[in-house]
Amino acid sequence: MGKGTNKRGEQPKMRKGLRYVASALGMALGLGMAGEALATEGYFQHAYGLRHKALAGAGAASIEDATGISINPAGLVGIGDQFNMGLSLFIPKRGFDATGTTAVIPGSYKSKKPVFPVPTMAYVRQLDADSAIAVSVFGNGGMNTTYSAGVGPFGAGKAGVDLMQMFVSVAYARKFGDVSVGIAPLFALQRFKAYGLTGFGILSTNPARLSNNGYSYSYGAGVRVGLLWNITDSLSFGASYQTKTWMSRFKKYSGLFAERGDFDIPANLQVGLAYSLSETMKIMLDYRHIFYSDVKSISNSGFCMASPPATRLGGSNGCGFHWRDTNTIKVGLEYQATNDLILRLGYAYTFPNPVRKQAVLFNTIAPGVIQHEITGGATWRVNANNDLDFAFMFAPKTKVTGPEILPWTGAPSGGVIKDWMYQFEVSVGWTYNFGNGSTRAR
Repeated sequence: MGKGTNKRGEQPKMRKGLRYVASALGMALGLGMAGEALATEGYFQHAYGLRHKALAGAGAASIEDATGISINPAGLVGIGDQFNMGLSLFIPKRGFDATGTTAVIPGSYKSKKPVFPVPTMAYVRQLDADSAIAVSVFGNGGMNTTYSAGVGPFGAGKAGVDLMQMFVSVAYARKFGDVSVGIAPLFALQRFKAYGLTGFGILSTNPARLSNNGYSYSYGAGVRVGLLWNITDSLSFGASYQTKTWMSRFKKYSGLFAERGDFDIPANLQVGLAYSLSETMKIMLDYRHIFYSDVKSISNSGFCMASPPATRLGGSNGCGFHWRDTNTIKVGLEYQATNDLILRLGYAYTFPNPVRKQAVLFNTIAPGVIQHEITGGATWRVNANNDLDFAFMFAPKTKVTGPEILPWTGAPSGGVIKDWMYQFEVSVGWTYNFGNGSTRAR
């Protein structure tokens, strides 16, 4: 579980490996366009690489593979030259129950489309003993619901949304004694569509750009910065901050999202400690905060007055999902069972729930209510250069029950809505270690 810098040898072998890396990263750009359901911390994934998935997203102070670029780019120095590739099968179960409601046809609804493939790829290269560069392709998260029962929940037939967010990130890290710093510019692509929402047209600034317009695309950029401090041989501290990712508008849905289709990706920060209990066991404790309140389309209330226009769907201060910022505590345990096998466990708790009780109506199409995540996984060293990685995640069923607040009056209808979700995820990955081999499993 320690770090080491690989010496460079076997240059023809490395060049051949780099060709595989380039091909694989290109493939990830295509695979990354696969739709994704609501993730585990609001609509963010709990982690991106398989090691951190198995640790419930903990590890800002303990980076040991190239996918660490998505948590703390400062930790990329000294982990050797690596290529990581992983595929997760994300299986969310989500839906809602409506009783005595007006804006929603009463009944129990369960979303279709239960399985989503989510790829991740990353490559890191050590420039020298004190610096490294890296590139990664990963899905940030997203939301997906598909309700197709009869006339649909809103009286307009099949209804739902599909949002995908994909990042391409490059990073540079530099070490100064016991402290390392890193910077990773991010380039993002979003894809979104909504259907079956035409019944809310009276609340929109542009009903023709509200629903049933197929996919709309948005692109933008941000940056993640990080710091890693090796306080002692056993204790380290890590911190990273990702700015808001400023995105172009979803033009086909300028009558749905506030500010004429604006849907920026929220900023987030993560800090953590890692402590080696022994030569074979390490514990990690992290805190993550996601700033959903900085994005109007996500955080504005669901009260869409017909007048003034600014508060209607698509308006400059248009109504939204009324999400609040989330805090997540993450705990991860890593145990080196043998020279070739590392075992991992993790748990994460998110609070408060991003979905408020008074906002359950709009969140029927985005029930991101998960609060608990239980994870585990392993790395098996096949040989000096090849590792196989495994991870799983289970998020127990969480419910948010509240009154149906009518968006055109702001008053309760007397009906009750219960949004619910639970999730499973199974991941498998491969790490190729260039040069002298793995710096993870010894």
